[in-house]
Amino acid sequence: MKKSEQLVDFMAQACSYAQEHCGDPQAWTTDKNERIQLLQCVSFQMACFLAQNTVQGDKGVEWEVVLEPLVSTKRGKNGFMMKSVEEWKKIINKIAKELGGWK
Repeated sequence: MKKSEQLVDFMAQACSYAQEHCGDPQAWTTDKNERIQLLQCVSFQMACFLAQNTVQGDKGVEWEVVLEPLVSTKRGKNGFMMKSVEEWKKIINKIAKELGGWK
């Protein structure tokens, strides 16, 4: 497995796990501003990984790079407000492509 594939897998798992932690709509807020407060540190972390590991990332990656999909209250098949690891891999690879691809 290439380094970039390992990184994408790790990043996707981190995003999915973060959503899973606050994904139960009966136990956690569905208010967008409150969800931003809960998940902004995860988006900042993803921005750092993208900045360091994509061709054009050194030009800057906004900290909110994955915030919208993170705070989404859309429920998955399991009824929770979260995306699967596979969905996150697609999101992250699309962003990396927009940033010139993985190094």
